Amino acid sequence: MTTSATSDRGGTGAAASDGIRLDRRFRIFQSAVLSSDLADGVYRVAVPLLALQLTHSALAISAVGVAMRMPWLLVTLPAGVVVDRYHPHRVMRAASWLRMPLVLLLGVAAFTHHLSVWALALGAFAVGAAGTVVDIAAQSLVPRLVNGAALPHANASLQSVQTVMAQFLGPALGGVVAALGAGGGIGSAAVLYVVTLLVLGGLRVPGDGPAAETRGGSPKSVLADLREGLGHFRRRRDLLHLAAVTACVNLAYAAAITILPLWAIAPGRLGLPSWAYGVLLAAPAVGGVLSGRFAAKALTRFGGGGVLRVCAPLVGVCYMALAIPHVAVAAVALTVSGALLMAINVMSVTYRQSSIPPELFGRVNAAYRWIIWGVLPLGSLVAGVLADGLGAPSVFLCTGALALATVLLRAPRLTEDVATATPEASPATPSGS
Repeated sequence: MTTSATSDRGGTGAAASDGIRLDRRFRIFQSAVLSSDLADGVYRVAVPLLALQLTHSALAISAVGVAMRMPWLLVTLPAGVVVDRYHPHRVMRAASWLRMPLVLLLGVAAFTHHLSVWALALGAFAVGAAGTVVDIAAQSLVPRLVNGAALPHANASLQSVQTVMAQFLGPALGGVVAALGAGGGIGSAAVLYVVTLLVLGGLRVPGDGPAAETRGGSPKSVLADLREGLGHFRRRRDLLHLAAVTACVNLAYAAAITILPLWAIAPGRLGLPSWAYGVLLAAPAVGGVLSGRFAAKALTRFGGGGVLRVCAPLVGVCYMALAIPHVAVAAVALTVSGALLMAINVMSVTYRQSSIPPELFGRVNAAYRWIIWGVLPLGSLVAGVLADGLGAPSVFLCTGALALATVLLRAPRLTEDVATATPEASPATPSGS
């Protein structure tokens, strides 16, 4: 994701598994991710609940879901060029500064009852655009803070924190705060984004200073940079396959999460109050946290291909199980899906960080994420159409079957030892690809 990985592993970092230690700079960065993802978790629950207060139209609610996720289609690729041209730490801070007042403005509009569902959709798109840049820059920053051998453990630690914040504490807090009044959840997210900015201000990363070089350039050179990154991605069969499988899983996820409020919150079939819906959404985080400590070991033992072949189809089974109108079944299905997604995430992030050339990482990684996250608005749109025409259970059954069908895809071998590879030493195309 970035130009070079650091090899500073000393300091006061807490011990990771297998004796690998993560240093103080990484822990500061992880703290920034913690507050940002807690805010994301609150925000992503508060916005659909707020949309549900404004309208009960399945198509209108799905439109808000599309707006939240559309930036991954429109902003991801340019963000990759920016991250390759400028230091990802500075890009992350600048985008965070932009995102915070946008969220605050949405909260004020909701609190004063001057917010329509379409204004909510527009605001959700703007916040999502800033958040997309933050996310691309953050993932590009990790190899600058951690050396190649520690990448699986750093990613497992980071993914565990993100899971707890964005899927466990964030949704639970978002459901509770949103139940107290319009705009409460969004306002709470704005406060947490301020904390993120304060923590990022205390992070010092090599190469990030007044004298740091940037590539700059004209629009023409920007397009040339983008073509270079896309060309490398197109030649990588391993990354193309990984993107295709993950995109199917993400489409099923987006469809399920978009329509889940109508299915779960009374008068939906599960009959839950809004605060309990936030708790239900925390179930994937429970599974993710439980499996996070084993994800790096599973990757080392079974390899990236083994993890992907087993976990992706099983995620589809979990989403199909959501069609059963029982709270306990939904909770178990979401918990197991969270555990499987954690293993996929750790494998995917580590594989990309250790196999993509450093000078191309921002653009190639952005191309990859453009595909896997670009399907999210499509999933939300599909959910609205299916639910409006055939009912909510059809959303879970159809999109879950799509993720299950990935077992039929013929995969190239992902044979590179991602536990020991460094970005500097990684080949442009891993063996077996």
